[in-house]
Amino acid sequence: MIPKNIGREHILKAIEEIRKKGVPQGRGSRKFLIEFNGEYYPPKYVISLANKYANGKDLNPSEFSGGTESNNFLRALGFEIVEAKLSERIIPLSLEERKETTLSMALHDERCPKCKETVKKLLERIYGKVEPNYKLEVGTRLENFLNTLCYSKLKEIYETLQNHRGFKEFVKSTALPNCDYFIPSPGFIVEFDESQHFTLPRRIVLEKYPDELELGFNRAKWIALCEKINAKDNDPPYRDEQRAWYDTLRDFVPLVKGLKPTVRLFAGDFRWCSLSPDDESDIARFKKFLRNASESWKIEVKEEPNPFLSRIVIAGKWNGDPNKAKKLLEDVWVNWPKGRKVKFLITCGGFVQFDWPEEMSRIDVGDNKNPSKEAVNVLVAEAEKWARLVLGGRFCDKLRQFADYVTLGIDSSKVKISTTQNYIGQLHVELVFLIDLRTNEFYWTGKSYPTSKQEDGLVRISDLKSHFLDLRDVGKVMILGCHDLTMFNNRNWEKTGEWRKKIKMEFRKLADDEKPRIVLHHPHTTVKTATWYNAWSSLRALLPSVEKYAGAGKYFEQHRPKFKWDSLDEVLTRTKRGSSIDFVVLKD
Repeated sequence: MIPKNIGREHILKAIEEIRKKGVPQGRGSRKFLIEFNGEYYPPKYVISLANKYANGKDLNPSEFSGGTESNNFLRALGFEIVEAKLSERIIPLSLEERKETTLSMALHDERCPKCKETVKKLLERIYGKVEPNYKLEVGTRLENFLNTLCYSKLKEIYETLQNHRGFKEFVKSTALPNCDYFIPSPGFIVEFDESQHFTLPRRIVLEKYPDELELGFNRAKWIALCEKINAKDNDPPYRDEQRAWYDTLRDFVPLVKGLKPTVRLFAGDFRWCSLSPDDESDIARFKKFLRNASESWKIEVKEEPNPFLSRIVIAGKWNGDPNKAKKLLEDVWVNWPKGRKVKFLITCGGFVQFDWPEEMSRIDVGDNKNPSKEAVNVLVAEAEKWARLVLGGRFCDKLRQFADYVTLGIDSSKVKISTTQNYIGQLHVELVFLIDLRTNEFYWTGKSYPTSKQEDGLVRISDLKSHFLDLRDVGKVMILGCHDLTMFNNRNWEKTGEWRKKIKMEFRKLADDEKPRIVLHHPHTTVKTATWYNAWSSLRALLPSVEKYAGAGKYFEQHRPKFKWDSLDEVLTRTKRGSSIDFVVLKD
């Protein structure tokens, strides 16, 4: 039997020891693994080792079972258990093997030939026939397009490239160089772009593309990557102009040949060779890459001097798809102003959504206003799994260059968005995670003050102290879910029911005792400055300790006529105190 006093902190210490020393011979696992921060560990050995930190000695493996007993114990502590499969990410059986694997990963780069071969095999699994290194039978001279609808735009782009550095004759081949892959059915090109494609000339021509040109990749992201990577190839001197022109033709070819839009994948986005063409889950993951490649949004950066925090504000519909959330965060990273770093990057309520566990009923939850701790722990563990997916791989390493902490609003999926007007009787939970990007520590809280119309459905976080964190480099921080800010609103106090008054008074007393310096708010939507104005005003009066605050709701409200919305700039200004970098996501 596993000792009940083994906690999450003991498991984390065991994992850290395995990271340093490896797994002894004979203590690996063939069936199940713990997945943690992109690496994999044998569950039974982790528990044995964790007992040393809880009770002073390793737990003999004969004293408890692997499989169901170990896996359920670890899941209850918030860890994800996956089926074991051969993967270079699995912690090796010895420290020497670990060093070899680490070296192999360090040497991997975007020119890995296995990555391109893996992409080909995945495309074959999805579409059948794939023709690599395909010749399109397209000319490269401007006159080749004289009688096409795109001639005038191509002429403008060609002349722009000629005038960029004065190289007039950069087109040397009469035929367009072969494309990376061609899929005959349904008929489209896939290009696998490495860093040398992201140059200043390429950025200049991408900015001249007509808005009506359909693309199978995110043009705004490609422009931002050009600015960030700014590759240069001067052999021959006009090589960047030449490459930009050939890439342009591949993007316009569908108009001439009647093909579907050209799809582009960035080689540096992912370690493509880690996917298996024989694994259905990896195939599904690759399909999402293809779908998301053309996700249509543009990021507008609003930057102030000496920013303390940053916000992602989505101007449009957003369904909380975890894969799109991950992609959007990556695009924010791409668009991050050079030389800028903030303390917090915050997202909106419901930035990520996950499915409500099928096995959890109202009986399991109990009173949703004061739910069972076991039910809450299961929901938090499920939400944390998706949070780790969104921030998984090496993305945390990238993001920590620009921020120390990130917050993720994570809801269980529901039919309606949380607003004052919407009745939501469906069981659901609304959580907020704060992640220390430097240590990978996860903190969580969730909505404690439901709207009156979601009282019957919200699994309320009754532990009000969970809203307060004492961060060593910041001090006291108060984290609020969407409607939680209303606990500071004095409007209609006389009409507030006794249950609600009690929560308000208890929370205000706690906030006064904690004296937070920073407040981070996670509304679902904000299109009117008046929505939160009274609450913020009252909060400032009641809590003079607060120095900075911000909210990051979506700038979108489906049922309110747009002419009644306040301007985005007004909303951004009225929902914060302190300087910021705002990433406004403009969706089609």
